[in-house]
Amino acid sequence: MNVMLTRPALQVEKLQDMVVKSGNNPLFFPTLKLHPIDIKLEKNHYDVIIFISANAVEYGLKILKNISYQQVLAVGSATAKKLSENNIIINDFPKNKASSEALLELDSVTQLNDKTILIFRGKGGRETLKQGLIKQGNQVEYVEVYERVCCDISHLHCQSLDKFLLSREGVISITSIDNMKSLIKIVNQINHIDKLKNYLLVVLSERIKIYVNSIEFDKVLVTPNTSNNGIISVLMNLNTLDKPVKYS
Repeated sequence: MNVMLTRPALQVEKLQDMVVKSGNNPLFFPTLKLHPIDIKLEKNHYDVIIFISANAVEYGLKILKNISYQQVLAVGSATAKKLSENNIIINDFPKNKASSEALLELDSVTQLNDKTILIFRGKGGRETLKQGLIKQGNQVEYVEVYERVCCDISHLHCQSLDKFLLSREGVISITSIDNMKSLIKIVNQINHIDKLKNYLLVVLSERIKIYVNSIEFDKVLVTPNTSNNGIISVLMNLNTLDKPVKYS
């Protein structure tokens, strides 16, 4: 089965290999590219540092080296792994689910009060984490270290889309709402987005599912977690099913 991989080109290699090992055929269709943002902080010390994604780690390391801090928190296991690979000690992170809500529920986070907190993230995004921390009496700042930009259309996009549409069966992997918006923008310039509405979307969260349902994509499955393994587990289940899948 064809699996359309829509992550940025530099981040898709590991997932590609896992898709092949699962017995499926990966097709590259990058929808976003990441650009670093140059920024200087006004302060050089914070009580707590929080990284909201592995990308935030990748683009925030240079800034992190120039500030002091007491604790480092990560939004999930993939972000924590990226920190560990760069020899940064992580004090805590949600073990089962990567999300702002799960982070706010950690005992170590509910106990934070009257702290200065710096959140590393990409440009834009949700305010859930910041608002939750402020309610606990903390001072919270963002440092936005990268931005997501829609990819320009390339021959690869045209080729992958043509191959994908040749089969009536296929899966599209969607990792964020921005990812989905860029997919729609690119596909509409090549073909017509309605042609993809008959295919299954595999998404990383209920929040993404709600969005894609709102734009009339009805065949959607949510991964059990936000890692590559979560995506592969859904593909493996699909490969072994002998009855129609129920979508909600």
